[in-house]
Amino acid sequence: MLNRSAMPATVGVLALGTAIMVLTYQPGVTSRGAQDNTIAATGQPTLPESVAARNLVPFTDQPWDRLIGNAWNYLKRSSSKDANIVVDATAPFSPPNVLRIAFTPDLENDRQPTVHWIGLPFVREVYTTWWIKLSPNWTPSPAGAAKMTFLWPPQGNGVLYSAIGGASPPHHIVIVTTWDAYGYKFWEPNVAASDFYYDRWYRIQWYVKWESTAGAGDGIIRWWVDDTLNGDYRDVRFPACCLLQFEFAPTLQDPPPADQYMYIDHTWIATP
Repeated sequence: MLNRSAMPATVGVLALGTAIMVLTYQPGVTSRGAQDNTIAATGQPTLPESVAARNLVPFTDQPWDRLIGNAWNYLKRSSSKDANIVVDATAPFSPPNVLRIAFTPDLENDRQPTVHWIGLPFVREVYTTWWIKLSPNWTPSPAGAAKMTFLWPPQGNGVLYSAIGGASPPHHIVIVTTWDAYGYKFWEPNVAASDFYYDRWYRIQWYVKWESTAGAGDGIIRWWVDDTLNGDYRDVRFPACCLLQFEFAPTLQDPPPADQYMYIDHTWIATP
């Protein structure tokens, strides 16, 4: 589990001044050889209808031109190599720059190489989307290919995280919660299970909405892979409200035999 020492003391208000950038990039050809049609006329990612109907407001628009900035923070953890910004012309949303996270053989078990986080203004609802690729030499662990992103409620109330599940490819995307109502629960795809392979870009979308009132059991966890709905749970019980941090804290159960990399293209978050 992530050490909360990465959280800044002002995490609840840290990103309130985030500047929202408007993109002018035109859709291009992805590494899958298909046209990327995920950019709306506004320059923002297109949203699923169910999310667009919520009228959420852009909170952060991170093209990964730098490690720190736009209210994002960076901390090196267990990797012997820093994360960095590299050029990848195949990046599907905002090339050429992407975030590269290095997983080295000297990683500690169940530890993140690096952490990249932004504070959230204590919200009951959040939509996140990012583009991700694993290097062609990726070695998974028995527990799965890797954890990806985390959403943190107040301390002592568990965590939600997204993960690339399955001990071997094709993998699939799962969501995990760790609070008292369910214990350590894996939310498996219940609509479609999109295949996930190495050396290919994928778009992940993740929507979380707290219960209307404590104990109502009407919370939502929903996620998409390349615009295909994979998981749709609408009867989720949540802990004490609300969400105060989003982060990339990718974690491997076992260290890899050689350097391997996770690449992140554009990251976009919307809140009420």
